[in-house]
Parts: sequence; structure tokens; C-alpha cells
Amino acid sequence: MKKKSKKELLMAGGLALEMLVVLLFLNARINALLDSDMSSEMVLAQLLAKENAALSTHWYYSTELRVLNTQLLYAFFFKLSNNWHWIRMASIICLWCIIIGIYYFWACAEGCKKYFLITALLLLAPISEDYFRFVLAGVYYIPHIAIAFAALAMNELYMKAQRGSRKLWLVVSVLLAFVAGLGGPREIIALYGPIGVAAAAELLNKKNKTRWQQFIYATFVGAAALLGYALNMLVLARIYHFATWGWLGFQLADGSRMVEIFSSFLQLFGARGTGTEYVFTCAVSVMWIVLTIGCIVYAYTHEVSDGYRRLADFTVAVYLLYFLLYSVTNMLFSARYGILNTVLSIPLLAMAANEVHLNESKRQWLLAVVATATIAGGALVLFRIAGEDQTTAQRDVTEKLLAEGYVNGYATFWNANVLTELSDGKIEVWQWCGGQDLPEHSSDIDDMTQWLQLASHVVEHPSGKVFALFTREEFESNPWRKNLHPEDVIYENEEYIVMSYPDHDTMKATLEKGL
Repeated sequence: MKKKSKKELLMAGGLALEMLVVLLFLNARINALLDSDMSSEMVLAQLLAKENAALSTHWYYSTELRVLNTQLLYAFFFKLSNNWHWIRMASIICLWCIIIGIYYFWACAEGCKKYFLITALLLLAPISEDYFRFVLAGVYYIPHIAIAFAALAMNELYMKAQRGSRKLWLVVSVLLAFVAGLGGPREIIALYGPIGVAAAAELLNKKNKTRWQQFIYATFVGAAALLGYALNMLVLARIYHFATWGWLGFQLADGSRMVEIFSSFLQLFGARGTGTEYVFTCAVSVMWIVLTIGCIVYAYTHEVSDGYRRLADFTVAVYLLYFLLYSVTNMLFSARYGILNTVLSIPLLAMAANEVHLNESKRQWLLAVVATATIAGGALVLFRIAGEDQTTAQRDVTEKLLAEGYVNGYATFWNANVLTELSDGKIEVWQWCGGQDLPEHSSDIDDMTQWLQLASHVVEHPSGKVFALFTREEFESNPWRKNLHPEDVIYENEEYIVMSYPDHDTMKATLEKGL
């Protein structure tokens, strides 16, 4: 067997081993990591499976219409099984395979297939806690990353193709952009906007003989994405229930917000913990930031392929638009939103490894150091998360409710859909207003949140006996406090108090009495 083949087999084995380790970890720990955001995906998917649909008018979406997203896979597996744990794990495996497959598609398009396996290892490494929770475990970001890699790959195939096949890749790219735009403005801001900005900036580079070809491509896909978004706003928003971005406005960021934005990249590249752990993870994070900047600078200071240059242009445009969005608007900020930026460091590294002027042994050593440091940091992430259990109290509540025969009840968002998943779909929970980051309770117990729950909950009431779940804080600060009687408590622990009523009407009459 050739030496090259042995290395490839070794790296493929390493990738498979990494996937197996993370998968076994999730299989054992996923119930301890669940929250209602994650479980909402499953509740929606079950609804879609019942309706044999990709979208539903009977669901309250969040800030985007989930068109090309995770719920399609979840819904498929709901057709095969009613075991929620099995469905989640099977979907995670499939989504991992999808992102690896599309990343391979990109590597082939860019001509850096040689470094696919080693960088794919980094793509599925738990480089940071945010990356683990939102990409590897929650898999929310995998569709967005996959769409980005697919779009970048087809961009390259279009640029390299002969005239006949070039039209084919343009058509496929336009269709993908249109479907991505149907989901909302996210892909325009994070993907097609930067493609357009990068192409426009490259027009100034007179040495680039294909700059107008790239600009034409960017114009077509950008227009397709905008057309999809226009359809989203003008047509789909009247059919389906989801929040639009009408609240977005101009607001200059203050110093603390800018510090938060910049420091978030240390966190996204893995900086976390205390003492020695923080020193090591911070060093790994700085390593990735330096590598990213270095890969971009190299593309502008050396003779590189057009594909490498386009990727560097795109990455710079992504970061510029990201900083612009959060520095001059009132857009809510969370560190995890930058994942779609930081993940670009991996294909950048692959391109640099493929083209940098170093001998092969030095390239291999550099990649080995990066991979070793990243995997070591990932191991620390897993050890840290292994000690966390954020659903202990919720699992205790679920066990008690199932033992007492409860299948319907009420709770605020962060304690609603998660109970449904923890009960393997046996408990249905109506989400009333109140709780973290959501509007406060009104005195009407039928005032439901129009956010990530069945639309029927707004107009229909549960039958039979019902429970009302409160956190300790919610129990003391809600409009019905004076009508919450000790004799109605059926269970309580350190975090929750659970009330019981014979039926919805009795609960309504009891809680709203005198209000």
C-alpha cells in the first residue's frame, strides 16, 4: 500500500473515530443538554410528518420560516419511528454526513481534495462550547453552513466550467439562492450579500480577468435570494406564522457592545474555563484567529489561485457585513451568531495548505499541530459539558407527571416543548406568556405565546386533567399568585412547583378568580 494511501486511511479512521466518540457522548448525554429551542424542532417535525408537508400553517415559527432546514430530516424519521431519542440521534448522524459530503463537494470544486480529510476532522471537532451546542448537538447551524459550502462550491464550478456547463451551474446556483431566500434574510446577510460585496470589490482588481464573470454570477444569485425573500415577505408571511424583521432599526453600538462583538470570537474559537484550562483554550483560540488572518493576508500578498482569492474576498466581506450589522443596528447579539463566520477558517486553512509555499513535511507538521491542539481543546469541551445537567429537575417533573397520568398541561416557553421531548412525545404542553426573554403573563390563562408552538394552542384547550408548571420565580411573580393554593400542588422540587386541576375550565375559574 502506498504511503499516501496509508495516510488517507489513517485520517479517515481518525474522522470516523471522532464522529463515533462525539456520537456516543451525545447518545449518553443528550437528554441532559436539551432545551425548548432544540425540542421545538422535534415538535414541529412531528407535525410536518403528520401533515405530510415541508411547511405548516398550524405552527408558530420564530424569526424565520424554516424552509431548507433540520425539520425535514426529523420529519422523515418520524415516519419511521415514534422514539424521539432515536429520531434525534439518527438525524444528527445524517446531518453530520450531509455537511461532510458538501464540504467534500467544495474541496473537489476548489481542487484541494488532498486536505479534505484533515480539515473535515476539524469541521466535526467540538472546537468550542458554542460550536458543540449549536452545530454538533443542536445541529441548528448545519443547514446554513451546508448551504454556504454548496454555494461556494457551485460558484467555483461556474467559474471554471466551459460555456455550456457554466449555464447549468448558474441555474442550479440561482435555484439554491432562491430557496435559501424563502427562509428569510439570514442567508442574504450571511452568504449572498458577502458574495455580492466581494465580487463588487474585486472589480477594482484590474489583474483579475474573470472579475466581470464573477460579478455577473453574484448579481444573478443575489437577485434570486432577494426574490425569494420578497416572496417570503409578500406571500409566505400571509400564509404562515413567523416574525418578520420589521423591528430592525438604526442604532450605533456603544463601546461595551463592540467589546462584546470582538471578544465573542475568542469564545467561538474555544477560549473558556479558568486557570490552566483557560490559558490553553485561549492559546488555541488565538492560534485560530492568527491562522485565519494569516490565510487571508497570504491570499492578497502572494500569487494564489483565483479560487483562493475569491474565498479570501468572501471571508473578509462576511466579517465586514457582520460587524456592520451589529455596530449600526439594534439587532440582538449573541456570540453564537458568529459561528457562520468562524467556520470559514476551516476551508481557508485547506486552501492555504494547498497553495502556501512550504515543503510538504512542513505543511503536514503545521496541520498536525493545529489538529492536535483543536482536538485537545475539544476534549476539554466534552469534559466540561459532561459535568453539566440542565434538565435534572425537568426530568423529575416529567417522571412524576407520567406516573400520575398527565398528558396535557401549561408552562412558559423554556419548560414547555422540552417536557414533550423528555416524555417521548407523551405530554403536550401549552405555552402561556411569561418566562425569560418573553412577554409577561397576562391575567388570562389562555394568553398563549405565538412562538414555536402549535397554532391550535391559541384557540383550543386541553381536555381532561391538566397541570400548570411554574419555576420558583414564576410562582411568586405572576398575576394569579393569590389564587395558587397549596392544596393544588402535586409536586415540587428545588426549581419547580407543579399545580393540578381537574380540567381547563376549573383551572381558568380558579386562577382568574377576582382578577
